[in-house]
Amino acid sequence: MASGLGIKIVLTASATEMSDFSNSPFMAFVGGFGKGPIPLFYVRKSLYPHKPPRADGQASYAPYGLRKVESILLEGGFDREDIAVVYPEHLDLFIGPDTKVVGISSMDPTGMGYVSKTYSSIVGGGEPMNRIEFRKLVMHPAIRKYKPKVIVGGYGSWQLERQHVSESYGVDCVLMGGRPAPIVELFEKAVSGEPIPRIARADESLDNWNYNKEMPITQNVSIHGAVEISKGCGRNCQFCTPTMQHKIDVPLEKILQEVALSTRQGSDHITLITEDLFLYGQKDSGFAPNSEAILKLCKNVARHPGVKSIQAAHMSLAPVYHSPDMIKNLAEILIEKSWYSFGGKPIITAETGVETGSPRIMKKYMGGKMLPYSAEQWPEIVTNAFGILNDNDWYPLATLIIGLPDEKEEDMLQTLELMDDLKDYNAFYVPLFFVPLENCVLMNKKGAEMDSLSKARWDFFIKCWEYNIKIWKPTFLESRLHNPFLYKTFDRVLIPYFGKLLGTYYALTRHGRADQFKQAVYQLSMPLPDNGRRVKGKIKVKQKT
Repeated sequence: MASGLGIKIVLTASATEMSDFSNSPFMAFVGGFGKGPIPLFYVRKSLYPHKPPRADGQASYAPYGLRKVESILLEGGFDREDIAVVYPEHLDLFIGPDTKVVGISSMDPTGMGYVSKTYSSIVGGGEPMNRIEFRKLVMHPAIRKYKPKVIVGGYGSWQLERQHVSESYGVDCVLMGGRPAPIVELFEKAVSGEPIPRIARADESLDNWNYNKEMPITQNVSIHGAVEISKGCGRNCQFCTPTMQHKIDVPLEKILQEVALSTRQGSDHITLITEDLFLYGQKDSGFAPNSEAILKLCKNVARHPGVKSIQAAHMSLAPVYHSPDMIKNLAEILIEKSWYSFGGKPIITAETGVETGSPRIMKKYMGGKMLPYSAEQWPEIVTNAFGILNDNDWYPLATLIIGLPDEKEEDMLQTLELMDDLKDYNAFYVPLFFVPLENCVLMNKKGAEMDSLSKARWDFFIKCWEYNIKIWKPTFLESRLHNPFLYKTFDRVLIPYFGKLLGTYYALTRHGRADQFKQAVYQLSMPLPDNGRRVKGKIKVKQKT
């Protein structure tokens, strides 16, 4: 641990982003839910606890982006003893008069992400936990007392300027981009007391730098054993930032070095960070997958000593439709390293974007998503891909976007028709309201607001969650929620009331009675006592005899 003088550079992230959510990557979505009336200390302990710190007091696990910054600074000439990566609750042990910089990584600092904008009002109510925890972090007493320079980076850093909160939060510099050289230069200026810009751009233009040559490997383990295998995808979906970037594949040698580091430092789980697993090694201009490269990658990671499970972050559906044999061969490798189960059997999963059932919307905003096929084939691609995946024990987590600009009623009806076609497949559906992210083509468009959605869109939203509840409740509760608080919350509150709650929200907010709905949310979100039951929105406790 640091002396009372503090460490020169302290790197951290908010409490939600420094947690592994009880070793469940997909449970991290909960960080975008509203906190509701539950005390913050209890939410932290129950929903997003932190792993015990290392012997020196530093964080044992940290977000992958923060680990990259740590490595960039070490490779850039800073001394190991001058950098500490710590949990937010331990900042007072590391920040002192000698601390020059606090670097913060954030994915969703103000709750403007897709999940936060969609679900914070519905689940829990009030501000999303991501926003609450980020504000708590930047307002930490140690930061306020010693006044080091505060630099905020990460994929969500743009939100601070969009929301005009940088100054009120005490943020000195918003860092956008991840190129090493500008990051090192920025921290050197901050440490030496030189002026730093309010907005710093470590732009990642492919025209003037070599990602694999300049980006160092991580030097300490990341949450969920995260290892980057590729960056960007080049499909150019207009609502997304990473897909606007050209794809870069990380060489297999560097991937395996980070896998080795992760297992050596205690992680037997490996998360493959990628916009699309099925594009690794792809060279074809039509986006046909390179099956040989993908199989080689997964085989080498799977056979590495100490790797017990593997989770791919994202995948796309067109390669599944194109190369069903690849899916079968990959399943034989990955099923032995399964992270999740369904009905007592191991399954493989990854997040994928269905987004819409409308060929018109696909052609307008996602013209590269279905390549090498046409937009008109999209419903066929989705249904066939889901069948191929399920046949090989892949159960996708699928996102769908409601309220894209110029989305018409007939587009939503086509999405509802697609959902009907998918009703016999096993998947988990996450409907999301459109959010105009920074640095995407649609960044200046108006986002979808909850109280302005049509009944058809609300019907679709409810339908997705009723399906999830029907299919996943037994497995989800029994296999994943060992925490009593989570089990009780989902089993007795969220699951029984979710579909009804959404319908009530639509009915009340459309008729100007939002306050009545909020009171209903408050009542339904109150935890039930072990010996009680809810009667007409209140708790009735059986008297002991």
